Amino acid sequence: MNDLATRLRQLLDSEGLAHLVLYDRDTAKVVLDAATETPEDSSGFPQVSRAHERTGRQLYYILEELEPDFAELRTGALIRTVLRVPTGSVFYYFIEQGFHLYGATPAVDRLDELDLMMAESVNELRTAVRYSPLDFGSFFSRPGAAVAASLTGPPASSPVAEEEGDPEESEDTDETADTDETAGYVSQKPAETTDASDILQAALDVRGLHYVAYYRDPHTPFVADVFRHPALEKFFRGPTPDQRRDKYGRMGQLLPGVVRRMNVSLHAIMRGELSQVVLDVEQGAVYFHALPDRRFLVGVTLDQSMVAGADRQMARLGRELART
Repeated sequence: MNDLATRLRQLLDSEGLAHLVLYDRDTAKVVLDAATETPEDSSGFPQVSRAHERTGRQLYYILEELEPDFAELRTGALIRTVLRVPTGSVFYYFIEQGFHLYGATPAVDRLDELDLMMAESVNELRTAVRYSPLDFGSFFSRPGAAVAASLTGPPASSPVAEEEGDPEESEDTDETADTDETAGYVSQKPAETTDASDILQAALDVRGLHYVAYYRDPHTPFVADVFRHPALEKFFRGPTPDQRRDKYGRMGQLLPGVVRRMNVSLHAIMRGELSQVVLDVEQGAVYFHALPDRRFLVGVTLDQSMVAGADRQMARLGRELART
C-alpha cells in the first residue's frame, strides 16, 4: 500500500488534482492531499482530508444505488463519474471490483487534462494487477478522440437531418410518439409545443448523442432520440429501443433526487451546486445538465468511443437551452 500511495502522490498538484482517496468499497485505504500544512481534527487527521474521505464514501453509496439501473440496460459497470460545480470537479473511477479512486480539483479550466491523468493512472493500476485497460471517457479510443477534436470547431449538423430530410417536415401528435422508420428518428413531446423540440432534434447525431430529454418540470419532458437509426442496430441486441427509451425516461425522473444528494455531499468540500454529471459506463454514458429555473437536461450516447464528443455536444445543447 505504501508503494501505491507513492505512485498516486505523483498525481497531486495544489492547482490540479489536489485530493485523492483510494477506497476498498466504503473504506478509505489511501488518503492524499497536495497541501502539507492544514488544520487537524481531534484525532490528528487533516480536516480537509477527512472532508474528502467522507464525500467519497457518500458518493460510493449514491452510485451503488444506480448499479441496478445500468444492469437492466446491459451497458456494463459504471466505470467513471464526473461531477462539475462552478468551483471545481470531482472524479470517481472504477479500478477493479470493490476498488475506486476519488479525485478532486479546484481547477475549472484543466478538467479534460486532469480527467485524462486520472484515466491513465487508473489503467496503470489495473494493468499492474493483470486487468485489461478500460476506455474511460473514450480517451483511449481513436474514433472518440477524432470526434472530440472535431468538436472544437463549428458544431456538426445532425447526420439524420442531412441524410433523411428536415425533421420539421414530420407531423407530431401531442399524446403519442411519432416514429419515422426510414430516418430512424423518434420524437416525443408534451402537448404544448415550443422551439425546444427543434433544438433537441438538431443536437442528435449517430456519431454522438443518441438520446436527449429536456425537462422543464419532472413529468413532461421533451424527448428525442435516434434509436431506430440503422447505424445503431448493434446496440439493441438486448433491450429494445422502446425499452431503452422507457428506462432512460425513468432515470430522468430519478436523477434530480440523486443530484440533490450529491450536492449535499459536495457542500463539505466545494462551493456551488452541481451543473453537470457524467455517468460513464462500459458501453456509453448518461449525462445530466442543470439549467436555470430548475430545468434540466439528460443525454445518452450508446457508443463508448463517442463519450468525450457527446459530452461536448451536451455542453453546447445545455448552453443553447439555458438561453430559452
